[in-house]
Amino acid sequence: MGQFFEYLKISLKSILDNKMRSLLTMFGIVIGIASVIMVVALGNGVKGTITGEMNSMFSAQTYIKAGTNLEYYPEAAMNREDVELIREKVEHISVIDMEVSDNLEVMNRGGGLYAFTYACTPAYEKVQKEEFQSGRFFNWDEYEDAKKVCVINEFGAKEIFGHTSVVGQFITVKYSNGKEEDYRIVGVRKDQESALMSALGDNGSIEMKVPYTTYADAYGISAADDDFYSILLVPDSPNNAKAAIRSSIKLLEGRKNLRGQKKYTYTSFDSMMDQFNMIINGVTIFISFVAAISLVVGGVGVMNIMLVSVTERTQEIGIRKALGARISSIMVQFLAEAAVLTVIGGILGILFGYLGAELLCFIASKVVKMHIVATISPLIVIGVVLFSAIIGMFFGMYPAKKAAKLSPIEALRQE
Repeated sequence: MGQFFEYLKISLKSILDNKMRSLLTMFGIVIGIASVIMVVALGNGVKGTITGEMNSMFSAQTYIKAGTNLEYYPEAAMNREDVELIREKVEHISVIDMEVSDNLEVMNRGGGLYAFTYACTPAYEKVQKEEFQSGRFFNWDEYEDAKKVCVINEFGAKEIFGHTSVVGQFITVKYSNGKEEDYRIVGVRKDQESALMSALGDNGSIEMKVPYTTYADAYGISAADDDFYSILLVPDSPNNAKAAIRSSIKLLEGRKNLRGQKKYTYTSFDSMMDQFNMIINGVTIFISFVAAISLVVGGVGVMNIMLVSVTERTQEIGIRKALGARISSIMVQFLAEAAVLTVIGGILGILFGYLGAELLCFIASKVVKMHIVATISPLIVIGVVLFSAIIGMFFGMYPAKKAAKLSPIEALRQE
């Protein structure tokens, strides 16, 4: 242990005796480590923020589909009666809903605008967890009675009326079959603040939600004639998700006489998030790998400075060897100096990398209106420091061998 501290003291003295040269040598290591830390911390922060926001809105949601992502099976199409039967018969279901989207013309103040329209059940409110600027979502009584009521977003209220105090007012909806109906506004949904939720919530367009029963009546669609490609299911607990999905599909296959034909598939939000996390992790690893290339450049710099150090300290090496120093001792001394140089560079790189990541996350938070926190595991920090030390020792190996192989007689002859 005493020998170790002696090598450490010699290494630090050598570095301090050549401050500027040592700092310039560390520069490549600092840049490489800081780049890796910034990329990893920012990537983890973005992933954590997006995952958190998505989980708050869509966690445990599953879509049961009449077909696959590439093929639709008309014989497996679902209707309102199927949805109601699943709601009544299948256990462990918190929410089951179907929705149809359409682009309908809405008219007010003498002009016509188009609204992205969702025809759904009141259960949709639980799924989306929407906040209201004023009013409420339509209820089950209004749904069962096919009342002409609607919920619009703040952006839509401003576009149609010029303000958001519109609860109780009417808008005229024109369907593609030419039918026109007056809808009473019962609620105004708040626009999402974050860029991600804003994009998912269509803040830049007029958005309207109406009872599916009202929408179906406008087109003359009966409860048995619906044609849903997918229905939304939310289990009461993640642990009950698979049981609820299997029971729902089994019930549908029995009603449609499709047992054993595998006409129904499902896509869960959790599986989509797993794919999303894999993509984010892959991108982060790739960018980190590119950033780590600068570590190799820094390692070449370490090797260069160590070769210069060997040349400058030839007489010192000769004296030590003449006094009986072993080849291994000379090698360890120069390897220790290279390792100390890169470890100090690694620590500075971690410091600057984390500060840089905090700055990047702050800027990104302001731009996308999401709270992004720079996140990095302590294991990553330890790994980075060890990696920088290994880089130093690897590139210090050749200068150390060169120093150890010097002949003491030849070394003492050097001026």
